[in-house]
Amino acid sequence: MRLSITARHAEFSEVMKEYAREKAERLERYFDHLRKLEVILDKDGESRYSAEMIASAVKGQVLVCHSSAETAMAAVDSVHDKMERQLTRFKEKLGRKHGQHRAKFNRRRPELVAGDSFADLWW
Repeated sequence: MRLSITARHAEFSEVMKEYAREKAERLERYFDHLRKLEVILDKDGESRYSAEMIASAVKGQVLVCHSSAETAMAAVDSVHDKMERQLTRFKEKLGRKHGQHRAKFNRRRPELVAGDSFADLWW
């Protein structure tokens, strides 16, 4: 997974960028087919911080989360939780689609009841 961290409208410390990197790397636990993950840290005005995560997954699927809070760490925590939920739902959705396909071909043959087989027919 390629990971990029970008800061807009403010300078963020290396500690903050490393914190965002650790949070972003943990997302691979929930969905391991991520191709690219981008974290954008932003300062809105004087006292608000925002964080945005953009994840590129399989089949060109793009997941986007945005959050703002009083501190930069709270914004990163909040956007991490949102992305975690989206990735979990996306993984379940993919599993449901594959599960329906599997169920269609793995059906058991119905059990034969007396009188249903060819040998039980008489002319």
